[in-house]
Amino acid sequence: MPKTPTIAEAAHSRTPPIRAAAAYLALILAFGFGVRLRAANHPYISQWDEAYHALVAKNLTAHPLEPTLYEEKVLPAGDRDWTKARVWLHKPPLPLWLMAAGIAAFGEGELSFRLPAVFLDTLAILLIYLLALELFGRASRLAGLIAAAVYAVNPLMIRLVSGRIPDDAPHVANVFFITGTILLFAVAARRNSRAYAAAAGLSLGLGTLCMTAVASLGLAASLPLLFSLRGVRGSLRLLAVAALTFAAAALPWPLYCLSRWPELYRHESALQTSHLFTALEGHAHAWWWYLKILPVQYGGSAVIAWASLPAVLVYAIREAIRRKATGLASALCWVVIPYVFFSVIATKLYSYVCVAVPGLCLLTGFAVAAAWAARNGRYRAAVSAVLLAAGAQFAWVCVERVRADYSACPWNELYDYPSFRRTMLRLREVRGPKVLLNVGDSKTPQAMYYSGAAAYPDAPSAAVVRGLLGRGYRVFVLVEEDKRGADVPPELKTAEFRKKIFFIPVPPPLVLDAKHPYEA
Repeated sequence: MPKTPTIAEAAHSRTPPIRAAAAYLALILAFGFGVRLRAANHPYISQWDEAYHALVAKNLTAHPLEPTLYEEKVLPAGDRDWTKARVWLHKPPLPLWLMAAGIAAFGEGELSFRLPAVFLDTLAILLIYLLALELFGRASRLAGLIAAAVYAVNPLMIRLVSGRIPDDAPHVANVFFITGTILLFAVAARRNSRAYAAAAGLSLGLGTLCMTAVASLGLAASLPLLFSLRGVRGSLRLLAVAALTFAAAALPWPLYCLSRWPELYRHESALQTSHLFTALEGHAHAWWWYLKILPVQYGGSAVIAWASLPAVLVYAIREAIRRKATGLASALCWVVIPYVFFSVIATKLYSYVCVAVPGLCLLTGFAVAAAWAARNGRYRAAVSAVLLAAGAQFAWVCVERVRADYSACPWNELYDYPSFRRTMLRLREVRGPKVLLNVGDSKTPQAMYYSGAAAYPDAPSAAVVRGLLGRGYRVFVLVEEDKRGADVPPELKTAEFRKKIFFIPVPPPLVLDAKHPYEA
């Protein structure tokens, strides 16, 4: 019986040539870019939370160091309510600056503020390929190609790029900088390079400007490789250099906020911490919820998705112990830490675990490449079945991503979104100060983005309208067309307000989203 090669031997003997690997990688990048661009190219602004991010980004184009939701507080409201604040510190600024750059460069169309996420997540595909070479050995091109391909079609990341689900661009940017941090630390560890360590610290600092403490995963996943290759002293020297660039990137913004809006910044910081112990805004789930939704986030067959996670993790743990492979240990930390952490905290949002996606793709690439190398060995029937299942799952997910429909606006119940959008854009042409009232379906940020008017959800009272008219505002009231004015307060239908306020009817949805945004 022929001797079955070890994984390391197989990797060196069966890996694709460099030119072929480059060609395959180019195809993967092109496909990944294409599905992301298609997902991002739709004429609506999704409600949770893209509408808030887009509006703040649009306002940042006028004043980059003052993030605002309401440019002017026409009606009184406290800044501690993040849905009604003037100064908006609910999210760190870097993803919003990137969205603002897209708006400044390409205009106020919806695709403009999504393009930075499209490009960052496409670059992440390349980083994952390079990481496979660093973590698993320079000859692990097949594992890298598989990992890059699996990430390129990952439904969770594509949905985030599309803006349809929370937290859209901030999560995408955070995943990119975490991936970049781990790659740079890996290179720094192998080369004992202070320059790469400094770049890793900078990437880590930029990550904290996307999702604050979550970016620390980039450091945590890098430590096994750092300490194994450089020892304690060598690692501490590299980490000291990284700490300087990290501080240079991460500290100026919070210090600036503390000096300019101290109470609001402390409030928002406390709110973020409260996610750990209190289920905020109804986001309470069982500890195993992220495992339950694994098939939705990774696509394809639910059975294969559920079976793949323990199989990939167990195989990676076995190989990490047997070969003392600290690259595998780093990838395992990348997956296990966020899944455990976000499973035990009180508030569980659907996309929190997206930071583990690159790590799981790397482990999948490693396992499938090992199976391919062993396909003619002792357990060829079992290995062939694994490869067949992996190939079928990948093809299934590819077809799902190509056929996914992003045309209908999600999180929409009251208004026909194309009609709503056209109406709001026409309001932009109205000169002078203006305010829009009675905006339903939580569409106030979209209304403000399109119209340029301050918008509020409350049905207006006569006293409020009198005050606004007295201050020189043109008052517009949004009404549901099917109700034929029944949602207009009777006190506004009097002669006093006739021809002074403008009622705007909007029809109900003509097309509803066929699937939940988490599933489209």
